Amino acid sequence: MKNKIYVSIFLSLIVLSVSFALSLFLGAQKLCVSEMLTEGSVANNIFLNLRLPRSLLCLIAGAMLGGSGAVFQMFFRNSLAEPGILGLCAGATFGAVSFVCLVPAVGVAGLTLLNLGAFTGAILGGTIIVSLAFFSRHSLNSVLLLCGVSLGTLYSALTSIILSIDTERISSMYMWMLGSFSGRGWNEVLLIFPVAVVACILFIIAMGHLDLLCGGEEAAFALGLRLPVLRIQVLLSGALATTAAVCAGGTIGFVGLIAPHMVRKIYGTQAKVLVPLSMVMGAVVLLLSDTLCRCVLPPREIPVGTVTAILGVPFFLSLLLSKKRGTE
Repeated sequence: MKNKIYVSIFLSLIVLSVSFALSLFLGAQKLCVSEMLTEGSVANNIFLNLRLPRSLLCLIAGAMLGGSGAVFQMFFRNSLAEPGILGLCAGATFGAVSFVCLVPAVGVAGLTLLNLGAFTGAILGGTIIVSLAFFSRHSLNSVLLLCGVSLGTLYSALTSIILSIDTERISSMYMWMLGSFSGRGWNEVLLIFPVAVVACILFIIAMGHLDLLCGGEEAAFALGLRLPVLRIQVLLSGALATTAAVCAGGTIGFVGLIAPHMVRKIYGTQAKVLVPLSMVMGAVVLLLSDTLCRCVLPPREIPVGTVTAILGVPFFLSLLLSKKRGTE
């Protein structure tokens, strides 16, 4: 069993390495190794200041979305749970736009406001959704999904109102809200890296307890699981991961839904395999999607959030319909 896990991780890392390399070399201007290594050349500048930080941001954001999707699906025992469906992405976007527009700032300070706003929006959004779900008399999974979709729509509407008032920022925030890594650089990498590290630590801590929920909450409680503590860990890790992803590339949906299901079909449902490989798969999906966005209509770019939505919507519908057929 351990050998199978190690082989799976090794193969996944190879796929991730290939995806990362493609992200570095492909784009509006294709780069070759000899030009990239020539100090002071245009290719070297593009590689160091544009491609490398952008690829790292894609990797981090994809890993955060994939990992949070896996953790949410295991904790809530809902195959449709992920940061976008639960409204965390919309909440983070609303918080970021609110802070940036209502507290004007520039440079690194502006990025800090965006990060703080995204975290505030994600954590408050998650708290509201989980509170409503647990106080409801109906099925936890159903209420969770409906609350996430409803509040996500509300956050999007409030974000639109703020941007309609602050018309000077509409153009600069529009592409970011659609999901785009264009114009991102080393400042963003340094900004989100500590947040991503803390989220990963919380993923690892929660990972050791998620398998206990497979038999239900009562059985998990009998085995010594402290559910309120785990709930806080899951919520906080998801909020931090969503914050990192939103600050890196704006609102990017469905990666947290696609990645865990791809891993689950191939490698199974064990948390110590599902969570880390979902992070790898999320990074692969986002790296390839962003590379495609840069190569389809050069020198123009398609927002990466639109590509993940095109991939994710039919994936979501197929899961919903198959789940419905299985219960009839």
